[in-house]
Amino acid sequence: MEERFDASKIAFHSLSRKLGEPWVEVYRRRALEMARGDPERQRALASLAGARVLNFLIGPYGEGRENRGLLSWSPQGLDQNSLESSRLSDSPVENTSWLVSLALRLGAAAAGVAVLERRWVYERVQLNPYSPHEPRCKRIEFRPVSQPQEDEDELIIPDSVTRALVVIVTMRKEELRSKSPLAASIETNLGYSRMATLVVSMASAIREAGFTAIPCMNDTALSVPLAVSAGLGLAGRHGLLIAHEKGSSVRIAKVLTDMPLKAATPPSNPIPEFCHACGLCASSCPVGAIPKGEPTREALHPCNMAGHLKWPVDGEACLAYWVEQGESCALCQGVCPLS
Repeated sequence: MEERFDASKIAFHSLSRKLGEPWVEVYRRRALEMARGDPERQRALASLAGARVLNFLIGPYGEGRENRGLLSWSPQGLDQNSLESSRLSDSPVENTSWLVSLALRLGAAAAGVAVLERRWVYERVQLNPYSPHEPRCKRIEFRPVSQPQEDEDELIIPDSVTRALVVIVTMRKEELRSKSPLAASIETNLGYSRMATLVVSMASAIREAGFTAIPCMNDTALSVPLAVSAGLGLAGRHGLLIAHEKGSSVRIAKVLTDMPLKAATPPSNPIPEFCHACGLCASSCPVGAIPKGEPTREALHPCNMAGHLKWPVDGEACLAYWVEQGESCALCQGVCPLS
């Protein structure tokens, strides 16, 4: 099996270790400093608090939240064995049609199914999110068990979990590139809040139908490769999904499951031809985090996964800019012509 990515290397974690404190605390402190004496920015901070409440209640962002709270890998107050005795259907076509329709009804802009290639599942995850100290981690392993499990060293996914339901929610492009204070932060957190409630709802529906469901936000597995495999779009120069007909202004969530589902056929080329010639996101990035050359299989930064053709984005430089500014930047999503 191909080497999997260690989630303790993602920028949210690695930057915190470099800063010597959680990046989000530095970010909040900077945001408060900039809002002092500025009524417009103070109102924006209050708006941000409202936009992110469900994201923070369920997640936040899913980072380090594997099998925790509403992102639990087990049914909430339900007996999985009794649910399995009354399974809804073993028809992949019927199940897929039902789940996609339900996801759209519950607020998804699009939904699809991917084969769960294990190379896209994190090798291990960090249990102390955004800690400035050495990471405390657990490995994610696949085992011949009937239900998801967790012990002192491992998070265990049943071998029978072979599908990922992938859903996307949209964000308003004009807000992502707005010069109003915290506009991108508010819109981004609205996207996370919507995807958090959506993915928890979809997991509950799958469990009620008698199957295992592992709800994921940014956690557990890489979102963009699964979304591409599910037929929802392609991987852009900015390292984000460019969703069909929706563009870059989207957020991705997924539910890993053993429900029989008909998976999409992955594209032969996961990279849009358009991105080779465009480069607008790279030229617009205020810190040069997006490469201007051709895609590569090399990991140019510690937060990159090697071996897969893409444009390797410097996630630490991007996140450090957020911290410096006291607000999120989503300019690359906002300026993308394919949005």
